[in-house]
Amino acid sequence: MKLIQKYFLRQARTPLLLSLSALSVLALLTQSLSTLDLITQNRQSALTFMYITVLALPQLFSIIMPLAVFMAMLYALNRLNMDSELVVTKASGFSPWQIASPALRIASYALVVHLLINLFVQPYTFRLMRAALLDVRTDVASRMVRAGEFTTPAPGLTLYASEILPTGLMRDVLIYDARSSEAPLTYSAREGQVNSSLDGKTHFTLYNGSVSFLKDTGSMDITDFEKTTYDLTEILAVDPVLRLKTSDRYLHELFVPDPADYAVIRFKKEYLAEGHSRLATPLYNYALVLLALAFLIRGEHQKMGYARRLAIAGALGFTLRLGGFAIASAAEKDTAMNAAQYALPILISAVAIWYLLYTKSAKTIFPPSFRHVFQRGKSKPDLPANMETSA
Repeated sequence: MKLIQKYFLRQARTPLLLSLSALSVLALLTQSLSTLDLITQNRQSALTFMYITVLALPQLFSIIMPLAVFMAMLYALNRLNMDSELVVTKASGFSPWQIASPALRIASYALVVHLLINLFVQPYTFRLMRAALLDVRTDVASRMVRAGEFTTPAPGLTLYASEILPTGLMRDVLIYDARSSEAPLTYSAREGQVNSSLDGKTHFTLYNGSVSFLKDTGSMDITDFEKTTYDLTEILAVDPVLRLKTSDRYLHELFVPDPADYAVIRFKKEYLAEGHSRLATPLYNYALVLLALAFLIRGEHQKMGYARRLAIAGALGFTLRLGGFAIASAAEKDTAMNAAQYALPILISAVAIWYLLYTKSAKTIFPPSFRHVFQRGKSKPDLPANMETSA
């Protein structure tokens, strides 16, 4: 790589990191809003919130990476143009392809990183996030019992605990159950803990306490126990099974799913669409970079700036990426659209490469007597005197 190309590479590196960071923070804030509701409703800690939010980052990076690379290239190329550095480079004999080499190198790095995220990192982190969310939803103790407060999860049932430890163990537990048509039962225990079994049942295990109820004679019956179990299944049904979504599966699980999986037949089209999307979306790193190069490398130098070119290139780039999202969504219902997921970025890349390498200006295509027709403010050329016009 020549010295000028290394300089261009450094000029594009900083805007790339800045745009990637800015878009990541914006996407992270958007993602955290949905997670925040779940965390606050289940009264989880800030550490759990941060853990789940960080696990969602790989998918966010996958979504914003092509746009971040595109915005960085637009900024870097516009700056090089405004400082006349590209003009000097062209005058030195560099071809558009040589000038584009640093940007394409960055696009190649982004493509490889994007592909690794889609194929390995995202499924792994999403499985961890799904397990963490399941733990939050199955943490029935945090929803049913509040330390130092009397709660009523169901009519006729009152729960109390003076303290809830981080391990889920409760101190000084009190349960008042008046749902039975017979005498109400009162459970009191020094310690207690809510547990969920694999069969979907939820139990409240009490240690070192007593159960009491009022007899018909008016006397109180008290029975001591070291350990007893109180069934909460009817009050709060919890599904303890970890169910993977399409975004949680690896590529081989999407293209060749397990036949024993009941969701294979129902979500087969969604699996195929997700698999092809993970392979096709990294191509947008090249397509968008080539689009930026086509608008800002070719053409004459403009002293008044490149605002118009930047606006058109930005609008086309974002429209192209939104079109990719739309095609991926349509492929979930029609498998024929999976080919279009590859066709759109490849077509844009091919057109941009053709323009960078082979397009010639009107001044070289038309003969000298007709060149000034394409110059602004010029009229049609005078015809030679020996040329006769027909009626």
